Amino acid sequence: MALFPPMNFSAVEDDLYRSGMPFEINFEFIKTLKLKTVVVLSSTYVDDSVSKFFEDNCIQVVYVENSVTDALQGVLPFAEEMVTEALTILADKANYPVLVLCKTGRNLTGVVVACLRKLQRWSFISIYEEYRRYAGGLRLQQQHEQFVELFDTDLITIIANSPPFLLKRLKPC
Repeated sequence: MALFPPMNFSAVEDDLYRSGMPFEINFEFIKTLKLKTVVVLSSTYVDDSVSKFFEDNCIQVVYVENSVTDALQGVLPFAEEMVTEALTILADKANYPVLVLCKTGRNLTGVVVACLRKLQRWSFISIYEEYRRYAGGLRLQQQHEQFVELFDTDLITIIANSPPFLLKRLKPC
């Protein structure tokens, strides 16, 4: 049987994945990930069949909404609270394996992953290269990258139960 990953799917770290919203054709692939949690960065685009799939497979779904209104989208593309809430979920190993997704796996997912990379102390060149690989030529790309640059990683608490890729951040060089 052929397996088809969702649009813009990729492994971010061990047991941490990113993608666009899955369709029924992707369900068999998603089962192979043995997910415990899905972080959905906008409930607007969740189809009933996707919700049912997650429920039937005992996958906890956490909806993290972007509270920036459409009127502000051109000025402030993301609410800091959305990114902070998503990263707080990712900072707890109890939620793993986890998939982070938005409609296309580009905008919201890309910024959350980019802020995670900043939390991991990646260089901005590496963060932006990974972000651009999925974002393509978005007209708001510069604003997204500025958001990542200005994002305060001190808002995220690394706990003893954080995944190993975040615990490395606490060790002295």
